[in-house]
Amino acid sequence: LLRGDRFVEYVANDHLAELVSRASGHLGELTGGRYGLELDEELAFAVRDEDAGGAQRPIHTLSGGESFLTALALALALSTKVQERSARPLGFFFLDEGFGTLDPEALERVMSAIERLRDGSRLIGLISHVPAIRERVPRYLWVNPPTGGAGSTLEMRDN
Repeated sequence: LLRGDRFVEYVANDHLAELVSRASGHLGELTGGRYGLELDEELAFAVRDEDAGGAQRPIHTLSGGESFLTALALALALSTKVQERSARPLGFFFLDEGFGTLDPEALERVMSAIERLRDGSRLIGLISHVPAIRERVPRYLWVNPPTGGAGSTLEMRDN
């Protein structure tokens, strides 16, 4: 076990399993209990589909919105792990687009989960063109497109 790269591989696999376990919890929350995340026999990501009796299926079988939710679950798990291991809290987390692929019910679950993550010590920035998101956040940065040869301008707006 301690020869060559086997020890490094063992530690990396242990961290990966922990990350997938955390992400699976987030994914379950984001999908209303429908999906969980697992590792298959080759340590690749797979989805556990509770609507199909808990059957495992390849990640590439997910729709665009489901893929976004899975990526979000992994990002949230990774962010939490980085925060725990950091000597100083990073205090910020940005999510870029993908929200437009969600149906209204999924968007509600995602926004509710994100709102629960705001704990006063972490800033969560969302980059999106979806009006329903802008309506849910307390403060946002509005980007005005360039006009007449001038560059874009920015405005901080409150809801």
